[in-house]
Amino acid sequence: MQQSKAAGLNGWQRLWIALALLAIVPAEALVVTEWESADVWVRDLQQVPANRVAVEGAGEVEFPATMSTEAIDLVVGAAAGKPEAIRAGITAWTAEFNNVLRAYITDLNRSLAMRVAAFWAAGVGLLYGVGWLFAWVRRGFKT
Repeated sequence: MQQSKAAGLNGWQRLWIALALLAIVPAEALVVTEWESADVWVRDLQQVPANRVAVEGAGEVEFPATMSTEAIDLVVGAAAGKPEAIRAGITAWTAEFNNVLRAYITDLNRSLAMRVAAFWAAGVGLLYGVGWLFAWVRRGFKT
């Protein structure tokens, strides 16, 4: 009868596997606590008071606070003073801004997950290397 692979592991290898698995818990906790939500960012940005701009032919118009003066000028220039066109421009700009924001948050979260995984893997590799070196030196003292 052949022994299973797990039964062939020595105590140091089992300890290394146990510590590697235990180290996943704080790594996951870090990812969970630092994970960003695009919906929260959008909701927070909606709380910022709008910019009121006097537009010839349309009166005073509220533009989102996240909209730059250049973007406001583009929307106003393209709308030619028509309130419906200005609203459509604001809606289109807001949708595009939210898409860019969501892409940024996705990249931010991906970067966080990759950094945490890299630190976890480096830590596990370092632990294994130190254990291997310790065992190698210990074997050298045995007669």
